[in-house]
Amino acid sequence: MRRSSSALFLVAAAIGATACARPGGGAGRTERVVCVSKQINEFMFAIGAQDLLVGRDLTSIYPPAITKITSVGYHRALNAEGIISLRPTVFLNDGNYGPDEVKTQLQKVGIPILTLNPGTTLDGAEALLDTLGTRFDRRAAADSVLAAWKAGMDSIYRDTLQWAGKPRPRVLIMHFGQLVNDYLALKRGGVADHILDWAGGVNAVDSVGGMMRLTPELIAKIAPDVIIATDVGFDRFGTAQKFATMPGVSLTPAGRHGRIYRIEETDVMYFGPRTPAAVRRMAGFLHPSPPAR
Repeated sequence: MRRSSSALFLVAAAIGATACARPGGGAGRTERVVCVSKQINEFMFAIGAQDLLVGRDLTSIYPPAITKITSVGYHRALNAEGIISLRPTVFLNDGNYGPDEVKTQLQKVGIPILTLNPGTTLDGAEALLDTLGTRFDRRAAADSVLAAWKAGMDSIYRDTLQWAGKPRPRVLIMHFGQLVNDYLALKRGGVADHILDWAGGVNAVDSVGGMMRLTPELIAKIAPDVIIATDVGFDRFGTAQKFATMPGVSLTPAGRHGRIYRIEETDVMYFGPRTPAAVRRMAGFLHPSPPAR
């Protein structure tokens, strides 16, 4: 049921009373942040600003403690009234939210909307974390996280030298799109592709940019040596053996040889402080150590 205009007016008045201080906080102000970006939400926790969060989107599930925060729904299918009811002082996002009417409704009741670049490159992601540290008065924590993150990446860059001139397995990264209810392949050029390269693999999909819908025929044609499935899609089957029975997958070298592995979606969909660990996890899948004699 839609709220009445008078109810929205009362919410707007309450928001106005708490939103009079400067954007970065200040005396007499308690930030109340609704954030609908899993990357930004993880960064908020990383810099110790999680106490400011009062709402999250459904896909923000890392770290596990975030699931205790009220969900306002799937980030592409939000309900403005659910957001408004949390009395946020800022609606934080990375530009990937909808429907379009949400922005209009939030603006109508006076909720500030802060859209930050999602950091689709490593440098951009580091800049995002730096921006959050400044915006939410967590400068020292952000500097500490960034220093550890950069040191971890320096170690990764050194380790990638071992793959030079060596054969690399062809890898298909399969992601289950909850909005389209289908499996998608992550193409070249994105975050997952960089992680795959650092881990000593090569993307079995030749096309560049975004994702493409998979069919059994296309999966068989791609014929990957290894399949990496993100958590939601993998968990629909439960085990690598059951996943291998999927039409098309069973016809690939990966399916026949049981080289199907599960990875958390958050490990490959955006860069963050956990990226060095994600690269090492991926490398373990692609280049398993020989059994001890």
